[in-house]
Amino acid sequence: MLNAFGSFSPAYKLIFKDKVNLLLSVLPILIGVLLYFVAGRAFFTFALDYGNQYIESYISNETFGGVLTFLVGSILSILMFFIVNWTFVLFLSILASPFNDILSHRIEKLYLHESLPGFKDGMEGIVANFIPTILNEIKKVALIVLFSSLALIFGFFPILLPISVGITILLLASEYIDYSWSRHNLEFKKCRKDMFKNIFSYGVGGSFFMLLVSIPLLNILVPSFATSYFTILWIKNNEHSHKTA
Repeated sequence: MLNAFGSFSPAYKLIFKDKVNLLLSVLPILIGVLLYFVAGRAFFTFALDYGNQYIESYISNETFGGVLTFLVGSILSILMFFIVNWTFVLFLSILASPFNDILSHRIEKLYLHESLPGFKDGMEGIVANFIPTILNEIKKVALIVLFSSLALIFGFFPILLPISVGITILLLASEYIDYSWSRHNLEFKKCRKDMFKNIFSYGVGGSFFMLLVSIPLLNILVPSFATSYFTILWIKNNEHSHKTA
């Protein structure tokens, strides 16, 4: 349990200690914000124009039509805020996965005081593994959405609410611990053993980041910070001292 609380500070510091780590953290956020801004603006413009045309086709009174147009625009703005907040972290997790894979590797090296791979090697690794990493991340996110849906269903039954919350927390944690599991080629049996052996410490970390995901703007920090945090927590929980492959 102490490992869970003791991993927050080094996770934060090791991102800012290294310029490459900071770049790996910031770059996917900038790309994600740009893509979401362009796509969101296009969707909002289309939806607003369609709504205006629909209103004008049925309502001839300009004053009343103007009020309805204002209301439609306001409702769309509110919906867009919630839609973006709900989907952006999932989208960013997928987009950032090749960067986070390298970030997790570098965080482990830094924490264990081992020599770091060069920036060029890191970028080549991102390019070489981009498609496989993205596909793997999509599978993870799909699994998380599936189990989160089950957790939501459980949440309608008060007696099952703790199970619902627990599933969601552990799923979020496992998404980021998986970078370390995959890098060390751990088979499913060992991953499962690690999760249940350290369920309380992973639960503490998962609870914190689940809370962070629900906070607009701050939730964009989750992918890189969670990657760094769970990399360090995994090392501590497994007393990892051998060199990274």
